[in-house]
Amino acid sequence: MARRPRLFGEEIYHHIYAWGNNRQAIFLVDQHYERYISLLEKYSNNNQIDTIAYALMQSHIHLFLYDHLGKVSQFMNSLHGEYAQYYNHMIGRVGHVFGERFNNKVVQANEYGLWLSRYIHRQAVEAGIVTAPRQYPWTSYQIYIGAAPLGFLKPDVILEQFGDKQGRRSRYEEFVEGTENGPIDWNLKSMVVIGNEDFNREVQVRLAPEVRENLSEKQIYELVTTRFKIKHGLLLNPHGWEEKRTRCEVIKFLVEEVGLQAAKIAQLCRISKMTVHRALHKNVKNVMPVPGFTKNVKNVMPVPGFTKSRHRFQ
Repeated sequence: MARRPRLFGEEIYHHIYAWGNNRQAIFLVDQHYERYISLLEKYSNNNQIDTIAYALMQSHIHLFLYDHLGKVSQFMNSLHGEYAQYYNHMIGRVGHVFGERFNNKVVQANEYGLWLSRYIHRQAVEAGIVTAPRQYPWTSYQIYIGAAPLGFLKPDVILEQFGDKQGRRSRYEEFVEGTENGPIDWNLKSMVVIGNEDFNREVQVRLAPEVRENLSEKQIYELVTTRFKIKHGLLLNPHGWEEKRTRCEVIKFLVEEVGLQAAKIAQLCRISKMTVHRALHKNVKNVMPVPGFTKNVKNVMPVPGFTKSRHRFQ
């Protein structure tokens, strides 16, 4: 079954969640949770990602993020790549730590973002680990209610919706610890855009397959060479293992994040569709950096016809 194209772009709020391999533990001791949070801060700063809320459970994670520059995939690959190396080193194991590519939903930040933050902060309660959200230390909830330092967290987009500074934290606490669950079932994988009708329509237009398929070869080549810092010729005639591995990464990017069909990619790379399918099924480690990749390069070009606005996806 073909994977759903990744939802990406500038100035978008995301709900990110990922599980351990075979639903196994990805955190065993406090030091593991602490390391993940320190890496979350590091890569949030490196990629201009705002962390709105988070919950770290023993076998999975939830993140509520605001992506300024369309770098959420780079951010997650770096974050989970370094954490996986750390975790394997600490417990003396090899192999995948996270068992699947991360999942993401685009979220309208206002009313729907409120319910997402509540869902994230109640993870340990719903799992039966604690009886109140403040009792679990590995979420951002204690920061929201003023029981822990703000640090790198950026909760204002949520807290500002609870009125003046003097009472917003207590009102937020009442909201999270209340009994109403809100309008969204966050466990439904089929719901990838969360917002009102106008928001959904705008996102769907932006991500429409026909828009992606109508990108010119020149536009796609520019997108790839900017993202991966490679020359156009590598796609057509790679030499050696590293260049072939990079082309596999490019093909996966074009399928998973740009949403191109195998036939289109085969035409771009002057290869057969079978070669495209083989590249997609190769066991390429996505935790390793792409050779020559530069972090400061803007890795996503805007979709033609989309008008950018600072508050477009709020």
